[in-house]
Amino acid sequence: MYDERTDIGTRAGRWWRRLATLAGLAAMLVVVGCDEIAPPITVDGTGSLEGLVFFDASEDGIFDPADGDSAIAGVALAVQERGTGQTFPNGSAVSAADGRFTIDELPLGTHDMKIDTLTVPDGVSICQNPIRVSVYLNETTFERVNGRPGCLITILAAKEVPVGEFVIVRGIVTSAPGQIEASFAYIEDATGGLFLFAPALMGQGIEVGDQIEVGGTTAIFSGQFELTGVTLRELVPDVATPIPLLVTTAEIAASGADPYADLQNRFVRVENAKLLEAFGAGGNEQNSTIDDGSGSITIRIDDGVADRNELDNLLTAGACYDINGFAANFNGAGQIFPRSLDDIVEVPCN
Repeated sequence: MYDERTDIGTRAGRWWRRLATLAGLAAMLVVVGCDEIAPPITVDGTGSLEGLVFFDASEDGIFDPADGDSAIAGVALAVQERGTGQTFPNGSAVSAADGRFTIDELPLGTHDMKIDTLTVPDGVSICQNPIRVSVYLNETTFERVNGRPGCLITILAAKEVPVGEFVIVRGIVTSAPGQIEASFAYIEDATGGLFLFAPALMGQGIEVGDQIEVGGTTAIFSGQFELTGVTLRELVPDVATPIPLLVTTAEIAASGADPYADLQNRFVRVENAKLLEAFGAGGNEQNSTIDDGSGSITIRIDDGVADRNELDNLLTAGACYDINGFAANFNGAGQIFPRSLDDIVEVPCN
């Protein structure tokens, strides 16, 4: 039976107990003081780390020989105090024939596991190094170390890789495959532009403004840095509209001698550039010369853009044009490659 007096007494008792608890906490704060914080709790003991080093052919983070994955032997690893580079006593191991490794008696906490890349086979890249690992009291933590064909890097970083090396890059498509010429494409990221010699990208539905991730081999051809043997790894449609970088013809000319120059393979724009001669006057029917007043460069109209008759009818020696295209070079000579005739707009000469 409900008794109002009993209920009131019960609630009052709870109130007094809470008040006493608060008073006790206040007394503790007075005794301890703000500058007498108790030291952190430390736990004695150790834990263990086990793992597997393998080539992740399918790049899914899972070891599955059916996908072409394979164990990697002889890879040296070291568990280090985080951020110091100091290896713990008995903190080193080498992967066995089955790719497995074990490191016992590690201190508790979160540490860095550093992989010695000199012991990793050619053609295998470790994309995360060091790997953050956590060790728990009287427990064994398992960690996968997955090597891949290559790591995603910037276009600028790709230019620093020796010629003949495999790289993976990602960028916005500034010229779709086949737009300028069969097998030609261009991409750009925040660090630079890149020319792709990429027959395998034809017919993949890639459009200007898409973001693609590709793998390929670094190369220099006729003075131009490029990727060859390019394969598509990822396509994200309609990510951004490429905006050309406003430059002068003199800047393109200056960059022509260096295949690694910042302007090389970038999507650029020159304004009020005069066409100095008819196409073919210099011996090559697809080439002419332009100058915005700062210095002359070659303008090249490739097969996918227009044929010889169209050039004669549409572009006039002595006229001036605003031109979008790609800063490039041929054996050290600065050039610009328009993507289409829409990239060339006649304007009054200044």
